[in-house]
Amino acid sequence: MVALFRRLAPGLLAGIAAVGLVACGSSSSNSGSGGKGIKVAAGILTPATESLTGGKKGGTLTVLNHEDFEHIDPGSSYFAIDYEAVYATQRPLYSYKPNTFGEPSPDMAESAPEISADKKEVTVHIRHGVKFSPPVNREVTSADVAYALDRGMNPNVANPYFLGYFESVEGAAKATGGPIPGITTPDKYTIKFKLTEPQAPIVAAALVLPVSAAVPEEYAKKYDAKKPTEYGNYQVATGPYMFKNNAEGKVLGIGYQPGKSATLVRNPNWSASTDFRPAYLDQINIQIGGDTNVIGRQVLEGSSQVQNDTPSNAIVKLAYQHYRSQLEISPGAGDHYIAVNNAHGPFKNVNLRRAFWAALDREAMDKARGGALVTNVMTHFIYPEIPGFEEAGGLEGPKVDFNEHPQGDMAVAEKYMKAAGFPSGKYTGSQTVQIVGSTGAPAPEDAEITNQTLKSLGFKTHLNLVDQATMYSKYCGNVAEEIDVCPSGGWIADFGDPEAVLNVPFNGKLIITNGTNSNWGQVNDPKINAAMEAASKVVGKAARATAWAKIDRELVEQAAAIPYDWDKQPLIESKNVDGVGDLWNIGSWDYNFTSLK
Repeated sequence: MVALFRRLAPGLLAGIAAVGLVACGSSSSNSGSGGKGIKVAAGILTPATESLTGGKKGGTLTVLNHEDFEHIDPGSSYFAIDYEAVYATQRPLYSYKPNTFGEPSPDMAESAPEISADKKEVTVHIRHGVKFSPPVNREVTSADVAYALDRGMNPNVANPYFLGYFESVEGAAKATGGPIPGITTPDKYTIKFKLTEPQAPIVAAALVLPVSAAVPEEYAKKYDAKKPTEYGNYQVATGPYMFKNNAEGKVLGIGYQPGKSATLVRNPNWSASTDFRPAYLDQINIQIGGDTNVIGRQVLEGSSQVQNDTPSNAIVKLAYQHYRSQLEISPGAGDHYIAVNNAHGPFKNVNLRRAFWAALDREAMDKARGGALVTNVMTHFIYPEIPGFEEAGGLEGPKVDFNEHPQGDMAVAEKYMKAAGFPSGKYTGSQTVQIVGSTGAPAPEDAEITNQTLKSLGFKTHLNLVDQATMYSKYCGNVAEEIDVCPSGGWIADFGDPEAVLNVPFNGKLIITNGTNSNWGQVNDPKINAAMEAASKVVGKAARATAWAKIDRELVEQAAAIPYDWDKQPLIESKNVDGVGDLWNIGSWDYNFTSLK
């Protein structure tokens, strides 16, 4: 399997603490698993309550983004900003409506996936009457979906997550872009997946990802033969919108000018009768680049505009104080935790990990990231809006003493230090704890809180701050470095299933020793590994939530990592925009449901 880090804007929740915001007059919205108590300050929008119907048809929305796309090709797209354009122009087999991250809706598929009793086969029936945009102009068939999935293993496409979820498909691991033997099309409206392992539930869940959006082989193959593929520059659409193109289908330089702009226009071949999206807008103009403070003021003070990457600290403060009805805060935007090395060094001892957890002031860690406006104190690992969150303990989390006091409790910490073999309640060993954190606010502040916490427990420490990419590739994601503590761990699920939250970061069988490893703490508990293998085969949302919640509670019991922050993401819109954000994509404004007032 491969490491999975769905890319977010680098500024995600970075340094908002500097604006000194706190939540007051809170209201609550429900979690994706039927839970309660996810706090969003009064008067602020949240995707959980934004209306999906009744929008005004027509008009042009202008999007002001500091950042550019990474990939507009659905076969390689893996970035929050990419996703909003991709899910407006493409139709994967399944998609999430904006207000849920737990219930996928049939999209290119006409009904729910059919899973065989032995969980080794998935069958999907696709819709009739969906057509590709010009210049292809024909009906989509199952063969187009199969080709799109075959592209997932084409090295020219370089899909970042395909094997992570589709490795069990027969022949997938050895494929190089040609037909994958385990993906067949019995007829033009049916696609089947034959698996070597009973992994049907996770394969079915992953069909919400952009790689399952249909691609016409006869049109795309010549572009896919190039390295890297040029299909994104000539792509055709199945969704309500398409990148503006010319008669030959060319998008580059017309509907997308890298670093400058992109233009989404209506797909003339889209039929509303085949789609659940209302697609109110006539056009979306995306402007790329510029100062985030200037962008933010333009959006808040102007009209018909949104920003779809993270606003600056100053703009979040301005919006909260003076334009509160134009500020959206989205729960369920991922998490942050301290990775501690379970395999090497002092934290092989579970009681030292529990002591660290008990001593840490998680409220101070969260204050560094913006406090209650944009965080919840993290008490376990399945985060809000993911099925299993409530079953694992909701906001309060499992009832263990080292989890009870988010401000830190030295008495409980010393209890576990003694249980670890240090009668004084302080560490007296000779090892120096190596801490590697990231530069760029608020990561250094969180790293320093971590450092001081360990010193208060008697540890000798060495703190090293490096840029984020170096932290991932050279240190925390490199098993050979044997780093003891990484304070800037974090995760966002690829889709709304608890396996997508827990499996890769904490399954010892997925530790990568010859590349970038996502299990930073090298968590490798045979009991947990076996439970994950069993849970991956469970069918049904409620049953899967229960199975993975039990694993979550065991990860807490073992203090596999030290959680501190469940993210809530801020975004802004102009006063005449009726924005709808996506819970499944950190609240990003959904072009398919957003309208002008």
